[in-house]
Amino acid sequence: GGFLAGMVKSRVAVVVGFFLLGKGQLYGYIFAGRILLDVTGSFDLIKGLLGEYTEPIFWALTLGAVYYAYQADAAVKRETANFETLTREEALEREKTIDKSATVFEKMGKARSKPK
Repeated sequence: GGFLAGMVKSRVAVVVGFFLLGKGQLYGYIFAGRILLDVTGSFDLIKGLLGEYTEPIFWALTLGAVYYAYQADAAVKRETANFETLTREEALEREKTIDKSATVFEKMGKARSKPK
């Protein structure tokens, strides 16, 4: 009883977290589709047609959707990320000119104290 309730709570928390954090929109479609199949009884009809291969097919489709979502997310990050790849030597050279203040407030103080 208690273990099952804990498992249900944790699963709900994970699913809700995906939706609230903006991740898992594709997972949401899959999740909603699975609920729709279960509620309408279509899953049992499909299971009657595909037999014991139904669950592995759904798992493969789900993993495919996850892979697609990961690749799409990675493509967006590659196109929109503000980064530059440097060689080790270039990185060491740039490191010499980087402000190494301990906090944001120190950096703000330095910027304000510079003569204009």
